Amino acid sequence: MEILGIGPMELALIILLAIIIFGPKDIVKAGKSIGATLNKFIRSDAWKTINQTTQELKNLPTRLMREAGIEELEKNARQDLQAADQTIRQPVKAAPTPTDPSGVIPTPADPPDTGSAVPPNDKAPE
Repeated sequence: MEILGIGPMELALIILLAIIIFGPKDIVKAGKSIGATLNKFIRSDAWKTINQTTQELKNLPTRLMREAGIEELEKNARQDLQAADQTIRQPVKAAPTPTDPSGVIPTPADPPDTGSAVPPNDKAPE
């Protein structure tokens, strides 16, 4: 389990270093002063400005897209793509058959020419 990207071994090392640096008696005072400082910072105008700027930066791409009208273009492109997909997926009509009264059986444009072909030579060469 990680808290703020700090694993249990790293947390144990930080606590050990804090005890070594501050000593067991002064660790409580150090914790209180760090907590008070963080509390002041979180309630300060600087922190509010940082949070507001962060939110503006997160929403900036969406706002720019709306201002540029890209959402309209994206919507139109998706509609065109769906229309093309529906056109492609439409069933294909089968070729006309003799029993189909709606069409004529297609005939080849050039029927094979059987008269111009040279008959095979059945005799063995001498």
